[in-house]
Amino acid sequence: MSSLVGLRIQLPARRFNALINVSFYQPSRTRSFSHLVYSHNTRSRNLPHLNAATTLSRSFSLWPFSRSLPSAPLPGSGAPPPTLAQSSPEAILETEPTQAAVSAISGSSNIPTHKEAILSEPVSSELSKSLPEGVDLVPPVELLSPDVLDATINVANASNSLVPPALQLGDLASLDLISYTPAGLIRWSFELINVGTGLSWFWTIILGTLFWRLALFPVVVKTLQFSSRMHLIQPQTQAIMQQTLQARQKGDMLAMQKLQKDQVALYKSVGLSPLQGLVGPVFQLPVALGMFIGLKKMCELPVPQLTVSGMDWLPDLTSVDPTGIMAPAFAITLFWQMTVSARDMNVQAQPGMAHVMNLMRFPGAPLFSFFMTTLPSGLVLSIIVAAIATGLQSLVLRIPAVRSFLGILPPPQVEGRQGLPSFKETFAYAINWWKNKWTEAKNDAQNRAEQQRLKGGPPRRRL
Repeated sequence: MSSLVGLRIQLPARRFNALINVSFYQPSRTRSFSHLVYSHNTRSRNLPHLNAATTLSRSFSLWPFSRSLPSAPLPGSGAPPPTLAQSSPEAILETEPTQAAVSAISGSSNIPTHKEAILSEPVSSELSKSLPEGVDLVPPVELLSPDVLDATINVANASNSLVPPALQLGDLASLDLISYTPAGLIRWSFELINVGTGLSWFWTIILGTLFWRLALFPVVVKTLQFSSRMHLIQPQTQAIMQQTLQARQKGDMLAMQKLQKDQVALYKSVGLSPLQGLVGPVFQLPVALGMFIGLKKMCELPVPQLTVSGMDWLPDLTSVDPTGIMAPAFAITLFWQMTVSARDMNVQAQPGMAHVMNLMRFPGAPLFSFFMTTLPSGLVLSIIVAAIATGLQSLVLRIPAVRSFLGILPPPQVEGRQGLPSFKETFAYAINWWKNKWTEAKNDAQNRAEQQRLKGGPPRRRL
């Protein structure tokens, strides 16, 4: 069975009503429905005619074969309303509003109100009897006051804004960021600091980094106590290490055991144990790696609160630095921190370590700064703060009164230059080291080839 559907919607100029005409054309019968729907009334009503406000409405037909609806005449005109057959969509679209219609819409008192239009319809006796006395069929609509409207709009804007809510206890645990690993414990401490102090995440990262540097201060003191006492037995220790190397090359196990006992006795003579030298790496390395991995994951997840740092020049801590100043700042800070930390280093006793630290200053610091341009700005901020705190800690621990209070022996007085060597000396040392390693590798290859020749036949290649 074929059917044609026509839909025409009239939208008035001032009142929120709509005339919906739906025609179902079938070979056997045609049905037509008209409803006037009010925006503040949940029940549709059938109206016998249109009011004056619908004369300025425009008709839109979604199907060219649907029947058109008439336009109601103005009040007082005396003209009867046109029938469905007398009206067409083209006539309604081409009709121009008259002056009387405009004046009636703009302020005429003859336009029926919403209440009058509804009460003008015949109300069934059953409905009127079912309502108690004094009940108005169409109660007046009371609009909200401007203050209430403004408060509602502000609440809606705040709920729809891009600023995330403040972090609460347990939020990081819900993101699976809290655990008993070093990274998980560090993230938990950052959550406690942020929630407890209410600081922005820029200052939370700074305060959290300083907190963990302060927590490692006893470990740093133990390391310095060990290293300061090691200076007293450094010549004897180097001699034992040289003899141990020679005994290992010869394969003399008895000599190696004897040298090991001598080294333990030497440590005990100054109140030390060989295991005390592992205190620093065992505690400092997990914290450093946990700080790096923990903050990196928070920024890359990301935690929504980190997108608002609280600083205008660094708005988002989860993205790279938009200003481009943090990478050079890191290079300068690392250069200064390495210089201060190695100020009391004995270059003659540890030439290799001194040159390695010098290479970390340059070209290490500039190269590392390029790597920092790819990291989130929140992580770079933590690394810079840690480097500054380490440098200041080295300056404080060089004060004689502080060293005496903490039980750290004063640095030994040695002849010659203290601190890091010059870059010219470091580059010459690196070139000579490379040449020596190349020569040693070449000599070892020649010795192995000569041994194979003496044994007979070329060296066999193992698969």
